[in-house]
Amino acid sequence: MIKFRHFPTRVFISKQAAANCKNMYGDDLACLMFESVKNLEEKPAIKSNESIFKKLINALRPSKEMSIYISGNKDGDFFVHSNLILSHYNFESKKVPFNFFETLSTLKNFRAAVAQTKEDILSKVAEFNEFRRFPNKSKFFD
Repeated sequence: MIKFRHFPTRVFISKQAAANCKNMYGDDLACLMFESVKNLEEKPAIKSNESIFKKLINALRPSKEMSIYISGNKDGDFFVHSNLILSHYNFESKKVPFNFFETLSTLKNFRAAVAQTKEDILSKVAEFNEFRRFPNKSKFFD
């Protein structure tokens, strides 16, 4: 069984989304929204002292990295999409719209949008694994 190195989930906010948020809600409220969104995922615990041998093994293992992107358009709409990198494969979800103002009072709407993007990525990973097991299926080549 392959063990993956798990990197912490990173949240990126596009310049357009930041500008839209500052124009619509002001600087102070925008800063609170950005902090609530960036602290969505729990931070990993600090690792204890590892031996040189363990660090070498971890460096050779394939990695898994999840990124969440918040983007906006000129109309003031906000979107979330996720990106999962497994070793040298890249899986990207579709954009899911959400209401940024609701993130200040509760992260429920944002968490639901992120969960939807993660499920989209998992379905793509499942399709990819199915294709790797049975490469003769023609649905990927239509």
